[in-house]
Amino acid sequence: MTVSETFAAWRAKPADPRGGAVRQRLIGGDPLRRFLLIALGLAVLAITLVTVGVANGPQMSITDEPVHAAYLYDAAHLQMPYKGELTSKEIRYEWYCHNLQASTGSAKCTGFDASTFQTTSQIYTFGDPPVYYLITGLLDRAVSPLIPGTHNFITVGRDLGALWLFAAMTVLYLAARRLRIGWQYAAGAAALLPLCPGVLASSTQITSDAPAALCGALALYVLARILVDKRMGLVAPCLATLFATGTKILNGMPMLVVATVTFVLALGILYRDRRNWRAAVRPLAISAVIPATFGAVYLVWSKYQDGRGVANWVNPNLANGQALTGSKLGDLFSNLFGTFSNLTTAYWLPDSINGETVSIWATLLCVVLVGAPLMVMTASRARSWGWILGVGTLLGITLVVPAVEAQVYLANHQFFLNVAPRYALTFLPWAIICLAVVAYRRRLLKSTILFVSLGLLVLLLAETQVLTLGPALVGNAKYLVG
Repeated sequence: MTVSETFAAWRAKPADPRGGAVRQRLIGGDPLRRFLLIALGLAVLAITLVTVGVANGPQMSITDEPVHAAYLYDAAHLQMPYKGELTSKEIRYEWYCHNLQASTGSAKCTGFDASTFQTTSQIYTFGDPPVYYLITGLLDRAVSPLIPGTHNFITVGRDLGALWLFAAMTVLYLAARRLRIGWQYAAGAAALLPLCPGVLASSTQITSDAPAALCGALALYVLARILVDKRMGLVAPCLATLFATGTKILNGMPMLVVATVTFVLALGILYRDRRNWRAAVRPLAISAVIPATFGAVYLVWSKYQDGRGVANWVNPNLANGQALTGSKLGDLFSNLFGTFSNLTTAYWLPDSINGETVSIWATLLCVVLVGAPLMVMTASRARSWGWILGVGTLLGITLVVPAVEAQVYLANHQFFLNVAPRYALTFLPWAIICLAVVAYRRRLLKSTILFVSLGLLVLLLAETQVLTLGPALVGNAKYLVG
């Protein structure tokens, strides 16, 4: 060892009074102090974007938010909605006020008539598993009495989206560090997540899409453990699948991609050496545990809800599907790659916090993030973890369409005319990490800071109604509801 190497080793291992090297506490490969500072910054960013968006955009979302709020209200009282259940009076009153863009209980919110306003509205989202609704609903019920005023259940529920967003950003940062991405680039990736308008929209509304980004980041973390750290335990994949699928069936899709990756890894091991079957056991076990957990959640919840409520119930949401008129395969796969064209541009934000600036930023994001998986594949060796990450991202975004179509077809033998790209929200963290890998390998730190700062500036100016360049065009509205 040279003198310079000895000195470097001495600096890397400071001595303590008892002798030996001081062991730093590490979280995700980071010193504890650095991780806490980054987590604090992410928390401030999440809370600021969500609370400002909620305060300045009170209008109810067209993506079934009143119905999701009614489900949340039931869950807050430890009740599960059933087929044909009507929306409660409390939610209808808050719904009425929010549509007036008024505060509940204010002089502006007058004229509500419980006997006429949305009296036939049903909670048709009962098919979503209850994890998101229970967690958010119980927190909402606990926090609401502490807020000045009354009738603020929906507002508090929306504000709690900041917790889901912060959790998603933190897990995404940890996943990036697992993939050996530099901490500056990992922090940039985490900060970019809420700057995707679709993620921000889901975080400022009551919807089962609120935990979508967290579920995608969690699957990415599990994948990093497998590909980079070679950790093949079964508990983490099982719990991650249970949690993600328990928030919404589609939120479990990224874990199915993880299962596909491990299955292909096992086949590769056996192809190279059939006698090395022991090395393939763990990957095969993971690839079996994940879909088994996914299927169990789906079947158990479906079975539970099938036996409750109105017999022969018909979904009142007429936009739920279209009749199959031509070739079944042609109809079901007619928009197989449609999610790519509007990956970040098909979102809904109230006009008061939306504008052409946000629309232009979303379009730029779409160009960059759709190309990110291809960029990381080009920059990586074939079958390396970077190449697998790119393939998995493309595969996941593509498979969202047949998954949604299968769900609708099995439910009522119909199909979605346009599968909304918001169903692919779980794979936005994957696309962002692909971009971060390329930026890290090319040492594009200044470009990373500039890009994230630009997005933050655009959204903050729009949310605070300082600069929007006029109302945003609504040409993509059809992609929101299919």
